[in-house]
Amino acid sequence: MPKYYKEKLKQKKKPFLAKLIEGTIISVVIGIIIIILRPLITTIPIAMLVVGIASLIVSLLLRPSLKAIVHASICAGCTGVFLLNLTPFVGNIYLFQGYKAQMAENWDTAVKEYDKAFHYDPRDGELNFYAGFAYMKKKDYDKASYHFQKSLETKLDPSAFNNLGNVYLEQGEFEAAEEAYKNALYTRVSRMYSLNNLGAVYQKTGRLDESYEMFTQAVEVAPEYEVASKNLEVVENLKQRYAYVEKRYGKEFLSFFISAQSYLQHNREDKAKDFFLLAKDILQEKDENVAPEHPEWNELRANLPAISQVYSVVGTNLVR
Repeated sequence: MPKYYKEKLKQKKKPFLAKLIEGTIISVVIGIIIIILRPLITTIPIAMLVVGIASLIVSLLLRPSLKAIVHASICAGCTGVFLLNLTPFVGNIYLFQGYKAQMAENWDTAVKEYDKAFHYDPRDGELNFYAGFAYMKKKDYDKASYHFQKSLETKLDPSAFNNLGNVYLEQGEFEAAEEAYKNALYTRVSRMYSLNNLGAVYQKTGRLDESYEMFTQAVEVAPEYEVASKNLEVVENLKQRYAYVEKRYGKEFLSFFISAQSYLQHNREDKAKDFFLLAKDILQEKDENVAPEHPEWNELRANLPAISQVYSVVGTNLVR
């Protein structure tokens, strides 16, 4: 190396054409290395590292000196600055294409475009939100919940909380859905949707009084919100339908009974069976000694249709 520097001092400066050719060679070789290692480049720091190492290797081969390290550092830094400015722009191009496909309800194309955008800007909150919505429409609930959660890492958006709750609701994860809807409600934005969604969770878990309260509040906040008005009517009918059942067997039984049916609707047979067993225990305990001479016999006969339906649903599903 010392000998090289002595010779270097004796040499005249390279002509501009020679420098241009040398720079072109370095750029081409670096480009080839980047193309080869493209699958490994997933983040900006990794891209900077690849460019820096490639620049260092090529510079040392062509002109072994300490300047090679400086050149490599400059190339890596310029790459980082360039990518930091370029990647959001490129990501937004794919985001826009995905959004157009989403507006046409072409969910497969939307997801493909969003996946391309993630290569450039994986932490973008808006991108994650739209991707979560597209996956939810495709009924890929695991990916939908993942992207809604990533979206919430950058912004506590009530729409993301509500949609995350919708995903949990479709999966029969009622407790998680309730928590997501409550978080949406805490943001104090779009309260009518959050109140309505909470009412839906309470309805599915047999908490009819709480469900009625949420739907009532949603209607008060937005009288024009027809979904909440219809849901309120449904709960009113349910309360009338199960009034005697709740009176005789208690709110806990009604919660178990309705929750079991809700889990069945969401293909959660394991959870449904657990709640049907709990409901069965209450039925047996309450009606074990009921006979014609029992003081409640006439009242039971008067409400036989409602009681028969309860026993039929519980018995059928436990046998199944």
